Amino acid sequence: MTSFRLTCESGFRRDSMMSRWLWHVVWPVLLVVTGCAVQPPATDAPEAVWLQHQADIEQLKSWQVQGRLALRVRDEGWTAGFDWQQKEQVWRISLSGPFGQGVVQLHGDQRGVWLEQAGRAPVFATDPESLLEQETGWRLPVSGLASWLRGIPAPGKAGDLKWDAQGRLAYLEQGGWQVDYRRYLQVGDYPLPDRLQLQRESMHVKFVLDGWQVQ
Repeated sequence: MTSFRLTCESGFRRDSMMSRWLWHVVWPVLLVVTGCAVQPPATDAPEAVWLQHQADIEQLKSWQVQGRLALRVRDEGWTAGFDWQQKEQVWRISLSGPFGQGVVQLHGDQRGVWLEQAGRAPVFATDPESLLEQETGWRLPVSGLASWLRGIPAPGKAGDLKWDAQGRLAYLEQGGWQVDYRRYLQVGDYPLPDRLQLQRESMHVKFVLDGWQVQ
């Protein structure tokens, strides 16, 4: 009996030591190996997605968008409809009923910009912002909007940039303006904005983009 009891106790001690060894040494190793095996593949960082998105949109040279804008300065506000047509460096903007006036058309290219209103001779300038301010009393960032409406910074230096998880521009500071992107719409192969808001000091401009056509 004594011999049997000693043998069982000895075997039990060996089994217990083996169990502790498996628990403290082998099991952690298996966890590490298993964890490595099921680790999900690495994905592109949001910045890389944004840079690719920006490069794709920069290739979009010919496009057209219709929409509405609401401009507010302190306690005064105006609304207008617009139609923007862009073909390479040639562009045309039609503003309907802007700022309490009739139809205003801006069209330009690398040489400069013309402003036309019914019953008045066309006016030419090299700076669209100054021309619009001179003829309507309001200064809008026409040069920047050609890029901002597509959801990318205008050429030149930009300040703060933020993008969402899909790599689309969410916030931009450029030329003294703050641009917030509220919503995007898939247009063919391109995710393009359909709600954005601009602010500069006391001036607020909201854009609702109703229809995109891309080429």
